[in-house]
Amino acid sequence: MWRKIEGISKTIDFTPDESYLWDEDDEMRNYHFVSSSSLARVAFKLGADMVKDFLPEDLISVVSEFTVKHYMPVVIGAKLVVGVRVKSVDGNMISFSGLITKDNKKVAEVEFTRVIVSRNYLRRKAVEETT
Repeated sequence: MWRKIEGISKTIDFTPDESYLWDEDDEMRNYHFVSSSSLARVAFKLGADMVKDFLPEDLISVVSEFTVKHYMPVVIGAKLVVGVRVKSVDGNMISFSGLITKDNKKVAEVEFTRVIVSRNYLRRKAVEETT
């Protein structure tokens, strides 16, 4: 059960490819920096992977809020370490903290909350939105 995952953590090595490119500025795009949002995306995925093994098949976790503090630029192809820890569990809300480093230097910190919801609820909402 997901309510028993408080304190667990997972760390991965990660090398961003071109799909993680910061592309908001034409000149800066040429330097191949990794975007803040894509760093957050890696942490989100790691959190999702940590939770899914504890959920029954009819439930899924979704990100409901997040903050990112991006301290240092990194380029595509840099070898990064991404660590995520479950800070707390309150009902169907799971809070995470994440740290992304390069050569033991802090690149970014990510705080986010995933909410456990019914897959059927999401399916119904998708149908409602498209009809």
